[in-house]
Amino acid sequence: SQQSKTVLTETPWKAGSTMAIRHAFVIGAPIALVAVAIGVVSQKRTHKDVHISILHEPAPINVPAPPSEDGAFLSLTRVGDDEIASQGFSLSSPVDVRVYAIGEGNSGEMNDFGWIIDAATRELAWKMEYRNTERAGGATKNRLINEVVTLDPGNYIVYYLTDGSHSWDDWNSSPPKHENAWGITLLAADGQLNSDIVGAYDIGSDRSVIAQLLAIRDGDSRGTPFSLETDTEIRVYALGEGESGDMYDYAWIENAETGRAVWEMTYRATEHAGGARKNRAFNSTITLPAGEYVLRYEADDSHSLESWNMSPPHDPFAYGVTLLKVDR
Repeated sequence: SQQSKTVLTETPWKAGSTMAIRHAFVIGAPIALVAVAIGVVSQKRTHKDVHISILHEPAPINVPAPPSEDGAFLSLTRVGDDEIASQGFSLSSPVDVRVYAIGEGNSGEMNDFGWIIDAATRELAWKMEYRNTERAGGATKNRLINEVVTLDPGNYIVYYLTDGSHSWDDWNSSPPKHENAWGITLLAADGQLNSDIVGAYDIGSDRSVIAQLLAIRDGDSRGTPFSLETDTEIRVYALGEGESGDMYDYAWIENAETGRAVWEMTYRATEHAGGARKNRAFNSTITLPAGEYVLRYEADDSHSLESWNMSPPHDPFAYGVTLLKVDR
């Protein structure tokens, strides 16, 4: 009779194959020998190709607790979708201010965030940048900043802006650990509030304002007269909309007697005002002789404080034009 023998051939193992033992061909082999062959193949697969992964829970995130609102001199928190919140404050001497803010950010950009501007110069004093934030717990897009910034004496305005989703009103992902602090809070770095140094500031009561046209809405065409008793140096702060060298929302000053423009907001004279690239700002000084003038502003049918169709500028409530007397 023909001698019984077992022939084994090897090929690379393919996980999930239903033909795992097709490489053991048995010609008249005893059952025990077949079992040994199967064991060899199984041992080969287990030793070389089966990987066991041990899953670990992610390390807990250490999220700094928000400051007590009792110890804060300014708090804009629990901010909802599509909101722009603001508040002013005044400093009589330099102060180290702790800024604690929670917002939303993705791919290096912030969607819900805060910033501080100097009320006199309208320049940016501080801004919540994605690169300076850390995880705030919950969804990865929840971002936190907890840092100290030194502010000089002067008047300041704090803003906090949200987009149309994921805020204290309605989370579309897991909320941050300290969800009620969604927004921005300011306090003295040492935790000691000095009411002699920190006070309130209301831009409406600023005596340096000569004239202004604010709260510009779509399609507005507005004007307001003003007079100068002497030659005066004026800071013109104007926000508008412009692209490709042309302005669509812009301001100008005209002589009340002649109607001729003595200053105009042109695209070339403006710079980016934050937010969408089309947000433009003029922030410089001019000198006007004594006389009667009219401050004017004209807007097209879209993108204004009434309804932004792209991201608003850094100083949205100042959209329009303000004339301020320069103190030397």
